[in-house]
Amino acid sequence: VEGGLKFDLSEITLPKDCFSQTNERSKNIEETNEVLTDLDDYYDNEIENESKNVLQTCFMSMVDTLSNQAPETITQVQHLVKELRRITLLWDELWLGTLAQHHGEITKRLQMLESEILRVNDNKNLKPEEKSSLISEKHRIIIKPIIFIVEQLHAVTSVEPETPHEVSFQQRYMRMIEEVLEKLKNPDRPDKPQESWEPMKALQLKLQQRANTRASYSLKLEDISPVLANLRNTVIAMPGLATSHKIKVTIVSVSNNVTILPTKTKPKKLVFHGSDGLSYSYLFKGLEDLHLDERIMQFLSIANTLMAKDSDLIGKHNLYRAKHYSVIPLGPRSGLISWVDGTVPAFSLYKRWQQRELTKANLKSGNNNLRVLRPSEVFYNKLNPLLKEHGIKNIENRKEWPISILKKVLLELKEETPRDLLAKEFWCYSINAGAWWETIQNYSYSVAVMSIIGYIIGLGDRHLDNMLVDLSSGEVIHIDYNVC
Repeated sequence: VEGGLKFDLSEITLPKDCFSQTNERSKNIEETNEVLTDLDDYYDNEIENESKNVLQTCFMSMVDTLSNQAPETITQVQHLVKELRRITLLWDELWLGTLAQHHGEITKRLQMLESEILRVNDNKNLKPEEKSSLISEKHRIIIKPIIFIVEQLHAVTSVEPETPHEVSFQQRYMRMIEEVLEKLKNPDRPDKPQESWEPMKALQLKLQQRANTRASYSLKLEDISPVLANLRNTVIAMPGLATSHKIKVTIVSVSNNVTILPTKTKPKKLVFHGSDGLSYSYLFKGLEDLHLDERIMQFLSIANTLMAKDSDLIGKHNLYRAKHYSVIPLGPRSGLISWVDGTVPAFSLYKRWQQRELTKANLKSGNNNLRVLRPSEVFYNKLNPLLKEHGIKNIENRKEWPISILKKVLLELKEETPRDLLAKEFWCYSINAGAWWETIQNYSYSVAVMSIIGYIIGLGDRHLDNMLVDLSSGEVIHIDYNVC
């Protein structure tokens, strides 16, 4: 789940299908099959639990052995991982993400409640006090799952704060949160559900404004994790460095500046200062299992070895190679990814072009009120009129979109986007024609290699933000291998 907690709100369990049986024999067969299925499930669960217990026992045994041999290292690593997990999702991010996850369900329940209130009020057979009592009961039942979500979040964020950021959160929002719970549980006007929901909307708006006002999505590490900020001269090896590294590099300290990327899971960019005097940047991702990414990086490394014509060509002078980076899972739900310096997402190049076109349009028209449209806005501005023109009533249902219309929109967008956009970026970044030619050659080989590897592993979710370009070398670096 991205950016918050996802709760199971289903209150209605569907009954088993009851099929009429033609004879007793078929009934007995069905009962026998159910018993066999239950036994299979039981033994499968037993085997799975036994395997988990064995793995857990082995893991704890390894930790105990390592703790005896290197107690300082193990203790420091445990503290590091604990504090990294603390900043996976900050309390304000948790509230915003969870409410966003359940926005559809909350809206649906509010609409359901309003519909039920309307039905009760239209019932002429009920007395006013009966209507009031019935509406209050319907409000309690329908809003109950929403209250459950808010109570769970309140339970997480009302504990004793351990960081300045958590203290600030409680001082700023706790009174509003308690008011939200009170209004949902004991509404002044159960027949006016929108009124009882107003405090929640105000809270969400305030959280959103707070998130948007952060300068470049940056925070101070001393505010969100004083323990990490005070980390000094550890014996922890720098994560992800090649084993061929001659000198052991350890973490000396962590930079106080933490950059938060504006994506749903709110990954944090951290900078570790090493004992070799260099700085190492990492992207700390939470709410994602990075073990698959780690395996893919190992696969790319093996593929590079296979594609090299001989051992001397592995590395810089081998054109057939896939650029990769270090991935260090810290558990099933978080991990560190080495920051790839000197690269830009392909989407940012497209946005640069959009900004240049907007600047030219502003200078030409003298109107400075124009703004850069998001790609989705550009797409729907072309799509919606065509759908209405073809008589498509429910334009929200993508299954009803004719392929011919989608193809027409794609071709129009393709015509409006310059074919040489990337080529010009490479040209501007090259110091001479020779460097440009080498960059173009590297780009061609890099795209070819990653296209083949992507086909082999079934790589999906390829959008322009998941493809980085090194404008100095021409290499393409793919990120986020969760879908393959």
